[in-house]
Amino acid sequence: MQRLPISLAAVLFSLPASAFDTSTQMTGAGFSSACTRANESWIGFCNGYIQAAVDSVQKSDGICIPSGTTRTELVTLVEKAITGSDQLKALNANEAVHLVMRQSYPCP
Repeated sequence: MQRLPISLAAVLFSLPASAFDTSTQMTGAGFSSACTRANESWIGFCNGYIQAAVDSVQKSDGICIPSGTTRTELVTLVEKAITGSDQLKALNANEAVHLVMRQSYPCP
């Protein structure tokens, strides 16, 4: 069983640098720009992005979203926080979204 982590590490370190090209990743600023557009397609994009972020939350992330919280509430919360913070805009969008959720919905 110890071979799996070693094998995985070997594969990851042998990948070309282009596999981790950050130019294909969305920043917090890109998320903010997309999620402040009054366009049905972009609204759907933001809902999907937030749903994917919520679906990826692990117990170890320290995020405990209260039952009954709507996706619209999450999109609004995250968009306002990122739009209002140059630091969050500079982060990878996924990191920024998780940071906002962790700060807003910490586990007890």
